[in-house]
Amino acid sequence: MTNPEHSMPEGDADAPLSVLDRVFAILEVVRRMTGPISVAGIAAEARVPRSTTARLIAELIEQRYLARDADGVTLGMRLFELGARATIPRRIAAAAAPVVHELAVRTGERVGVWVQQGTDMVSLTAVPGRLPMLPTRAGMRSPALTTASGKAFLAFCDDATVVERVGARLEPNDAERFHDELTTVRAATLATDPGDSYAGVLAVACPLMGHGRVMGALSLAGPADAMREERVAPLVRAAGVSLTRRLAAV
Repeated sequence: MTNPEHSMPEGDADAPLSVLDRVFAILEVVRRMTGPISVAGIAAEARVPRSTTARLIAELIEQRYLARDADGVTLGMRLFELGARATIPRRIAAAAAPVVHELAVRTGERVGVWVQQGTDMVSLTAVPGRLPMLPTRAGMRSPALTTASGKAFLAFCDDATVVERVGARLEPNDAERFHDELTTVRAATLATDPGDSYAGVLAVACPLMGHGRVMGALSLAGPADAMREERVAPLVRAAGVSLTRRLAAV
């Protein structure tokens, strides 16, 4: 008699076929387990041929998505690391809410919190100001290269490849000016966008630090002909320090 753990039922319509579907099926089986499970057990539960299961598990172990011990296969540390990182935007948004609200009330301008993703900055939360053309929805993207929030983040980013990727299309002279500007931002702990992203809109931003690294940026934006940088800059810095302290506690 054939052991069901060692083979798949022929013509199993529910069996995953693509490599990605099979990887997900394997990870889902291990996730459901309260303890280690054998390769044969994973193959049977995932409905994936045992030889394929063994090969995919070996690759997932090498990449630390799974781990092997004396009793079988368990989830690896890389999944826990990814899970921890996935909660960071929610933690930042929750910590930022009172700080963002207070700064918006004091200035009457649009205040937002941003995190880096690829070559963009992604909005986590924002309070509208007196410029209706500025979007405030969570999830909106703005280029890190030109925005105040992007420059505030990049100036303190310790991953040089992120900075290089953002500035990859710049001509040599423009790239030099961009890096000089990041140096100025580091010294001032403040970045500005005089209207490169939105014509007629002045934006000021500061980095948000937490646990020894930059986690995002806090920005304030208003009409360039009415908002004075020298007035709002100290308020943005103070709000950034307050939020940084809150982030250190989460």
